[in-house]
Amino acid sequence: MSRKRSKKAVSSSRPGRWWRLIWQTSLKLALAMVLGLGIYLIYLDSKITSTFSGQKWQIPAQIYGRSLTLYPGRYLTQANLVRELEQLQYRRVERVNGPGQFSVKGGSVSIYRRGFTYIDGEQPAEQFSVEFNRSGISRIVQARDTVSFARLEPQLIEHLVSPDQEDRELVRLERVPELLKETLLLVEDRDFYQHRGVSPLSIVRAFFVNLSAGRTVQGGSTLTQQLAKNMYLTQDRHLWRKINEAFIALVLEYRFSKDQILEAYLNEIYLGQNHNTAIHGFGLGSRFYFGKPLAELNPEQYALLIGIVKGPGFYDPRRFPERAQQRRDLVLRLMFEQHLLDKASYERALASPIRVIERGQYLNANFPAYMDAVRRELRQLSLDSRLLNSGIKVFTYLDPLAQTQAERTVGQLVTDMNKELEAAMVVVDYQQAAVQALVGGKTAGYAGFNRALDARRPIGSLIKPPIYLEALAQRGRYTLGTLLDDNPISLRNNNQDWQPQNFDKTFRGPVPLVRALADSLNVPTVRLGLQLGMPKVQESLRRLGLERRVNLFPSALLGAVDLSPYEVTQLYQTIANNGLHQPLATVQALTDQQGTVLYQRQSPLTQRYSAEDVYLLQYAMIESTLTGTAQSLARTWPRPTFAGKTGTSSDYRDSWFAGFDQETLVTVWLGRDDNKTTGLTGGTGALRLFTDFFRQKGSQNLIRYMPEQVEWQRFSTKSGLPVPEYCPNSWLLPAHKNTVLGLADCD
Repeated sequence: MSRKRSKKAVSSSRPGRWWRLIWQTSLKLALAMVLGLGIYLIYLDSKITSTFSGQKWQIPAQIYGRSLTLYPGRYLTQANLVRELEQLQYRRVERVNGPGQFSVKGGSVSIYRRGFTYIDGEQPAEQFSVEFNRSGISRIVQARDTVSFARLEPQLIEHLVSPDQEDRELVRLERVPELLKETLLLVEDRDFYQHRGVSPLSIVRAFFVNLSAGRTVQGGSTLTQQLAKNMYLTQDRHLWRKINEAFIALVLEYRFSKDQILEAYLNEIYLGQNHNTAIHGFGLGSRFYFGKPLAELNPEQYALLIGIVKGPGFYDPRRFPERAQQRRDLVLRLMFEQHLLDKASYERALASPIRVIERGQYLNANFPAYMDAVRRELRQLSLDSRLLNSGIKVFTYLDPLAQTQAERTVGQLVTDMNKELEAAMVVVDYQQAAVQALVGGKTAGYAGFNRALDARRPIGSLIKPPIYLEALAQRGRYTLGTLLDDNPISLRNNNQDWQPQNFDKTFRGPVPLVRALADSLNVPTVRLGLQLGMPKVQESLRRLGLERRVNLFPSALLGAVDLSPYEVTQLYQTIANNGLHQPLATVQALTDQQGTVLYQRQSPLTQRYSAEDVYLLQYAMIESTLTGTAQSLARTWPRPTFAGKTGTSSDYRDSWFAGFDQETLVTVWLGRDDNKTTGLTGGTGALRLFTDFFRQKGSQNLIRYMPEQVEWQRFSTKSGLPVPEYCPNSWLLPAHKNTVLGLADCD
């Protein structure tokens, strides 16, 4: 009996032990899973907190053009101001009532300028009127008071985006319009401010809404889950990714506020593709589709942006406008049903067609040659690469109106002249040494070989002003009236005889220095250069701003020295600016996202030649545009408007012109990439582009006040010496005051 009971007890105890073993094992596994989950959550928490709290994204640097300053007396046409506003995507209306609008009435333009952050800090939105007369701006009125100054925000030109980088433009939550935020939450996550990252209720509601609509209208994922997927996970569709998404959403909700999460979502969400670059965030999405800041969109545009969130490729309004409009109209209906729009606004928005800007035009312009110069200058600043990916703002001197006009001039005229021709143009505010426009070839928008920066070609007679300036600086030795010998000359150069000729193959005998330069005579120039000595000519190029050392032979006196259009412009900047040299620049300043200045250009001005010497040179260069090789300018501008110099290299391979008015210096080069002849001189080629540019842009008469140490003096036309005023056969020319010592007798 006892043995039977014993066996029965043992057998009855075995299931208990098994259950205990299963329970203990399960408990251990559960504890291990909880421990593993805890460790994983700690890992996620550490990873997410560190990235979310710091710099979440690599944000490309934003490149801006110059800010257009407006003041009474500035030469600016009303048409050009309107063109500037249109490039800034301002909307023309009958009566302005909000930022980003302007109206035109008679000779006045009323502007409601957007607020913006500039080098000197935050600039609030403001309204003012600009009044014009024949001379330009006559008055600026703000709140019925006359003011002395106003300006427009700089144009956003480009984002420095690497090929594998996302593009975005950060927006702060407090600056996002309420209608956009409310509609986004209505469509994507109605319970956003109630749930803790994952919402079973949203999944159930989305199921029934989609069922009743007959198609997918709402998603079940919360906005936080969408953010988790976009920031930390791939787009793969599998269970582990969804679990991870939920975990990350829980961590985000635990660590950060709802407003922080919503702001991150607004900046992270994918909204389309611009070729190889992904468009992220509503800030950039607004510019990408509408060319405007987010705050200036209307309800139907908000509805389209939010509708695109569901599938940027599927609802691309450029490729599938009908599909995009159906999605937009659905969002508008939800806005109306939830009382975010009244009936009139809803019907008006519903009747509006889909209007988006052309792809690639959301950054206002495409100026690859100028941007090439900006990138090179940024590299010279030796900036930390992390800084360039932190959303800094780069403020340049680019003048979009001048750049557009330069490209139009080059593109139209060069093709008409010869299809094989290529061109370069550099436009500079020479008083600031600020590069306003730069064209690297005849095909606008083509990011190829940048001839303005890299094409070093013989400069021809553009070498003459540096030679003559050095001569005029030799006071007491040369004046504008000094006679130079224009008779045949033979030189031994590189074991060969060299006999320079004038363009017309004739010789004039004694020629006044001013006429030798104005008429671009070769033989007198060679004689003058040899008298000065080649080291003096080389020193003149260095003083004017040539940073490279070039080896000069006698042939260099007629321009056999290779310089780029940019290098030529640097030389002529010093000449145009009365001898004051400053290195050319495209970059004015850098600021971080908060507006703190990180870099500001502070290149010093140095007096390389005296104002008196340069004044005399400019007198001869003005004479060139009135009666010399550039006299065709006088047919369009009879009054002294420009000083300049033509240049032609041997065998007509290169056509050059460099000239300036009261504010702007322009250098033009024409030639062929295969270095074959063009058949053009500086006057028949490059000067045509110079003329067209200023005819379209407008010009200001060149005014030069005579320096204190310069006076009018009579010079004999026969001897070239200063003579008394009563002498016949003499003419008046400006000269250094010390030349009046020892007047010669009348001839």
